[in-house]
Amino acid sequence: MLTKKAKYALNALVFIAENQLNGHVNSERIAQHTQLSRKFLETILNDLKKHGILSSIKGKHGGYLLQKQPNEIHLVEIIRLFDGAIGLIPCATHQFFQPCKECKDVDTCKIRFTFKELRDLNVEFLKNKTLSDIL
Repeated sequence: MLTKKAKYALNALVFIAENQLNGHVNSERIAQHTQLSRKFLETILNDLKKHGILSSIKGKHGGYLLQKQPNEIHLVEIIRLFDGAIGLIPCATHQFFQPCKECKDVDTCKIRFTFKELRDLNVEFLKNKTLSDIL
């Protein structure tokens, strides 16, 4: 399941993409539209900025713009940024692999292989979906 932070990030990105033709989109407008506290939203927007997804300008006419085109912002990138691993269990993840405490042998664990297959399907789907697909 997506965390609220990842979902709110996606909502904010959609709103920015839909409104940036008129210039920078300020956090107050995004907060009103997404119904988030501005402080919590700023944390999310700053994370997106740090990772090169957004750019920002301060001041009266400032706000946020997409740093990339919507078709270059892959959902897997956003989800990993806020939620970390895509897999449901730690031994089935790729970038965040950890053996389960109760597992005797990760190389022969049937549970791991089943959930790894699910992870692979999810990752492939999310790699092929972009912000453009949501728009």
